[in-house]
Amino acid sequence: MSRSNSEGHLMQMEKQNQPKVSKKPQSSKAYINLNVKLGGLGPDYEAIKEKKEKLKQLKEYAKQIKQHNMKSIALAQRLPAKPQAVSSVSRQKALEYAKTIPRPKTFMARQSDEEVREERALLSFNEDSLPQIASLEALWHRHEKEKQIVAAFRTLHIL
Repeated sequence: MSRSNSEGHLMQMEKQNQPKVSKKPQSSKAYINLNVKLGGLGPDYEAIKEKKEKLKQLKEYAKQIKQHNMKSIALAQRLPAKPQAVSSVSRQKALEYAKTIPRPKTFMARQSDEEVREERALLSFNEDSLPQIASLEALWHRHEKEKQIVAAFRTLHIL
């Protein structure tokens, strides 16, 4: 707040008219009689208690919020149980669909070692000799085996 010059001037005049009081005592007895607190201002216990209470309240509130959040997280983790059941249903549908798709035709496996040996033995003989009949018999046995394999495939509905 600003004061006018006249008020400032009046204050100065009053100070000059008052007798000067010395603030320093002249003897040591005067120092003893002064009620002076030594050691600074000191702690304000009431303010500290209020701050402690506020901190306790904040911590208690934080605990409550944490517990509430933990409960809500636990509930949220329990809820996704239903989509897992849906996935098993979709798996069943996929398996049923896979059964209706025709399988690709498989080629015959390689000839067994015995058949390969027979063919090599037959080729080693001359064409004019009796082994030609043996080769014919070997082919006839092979034909019968393949007939049985085809019949087995037909019973399994693969062909």
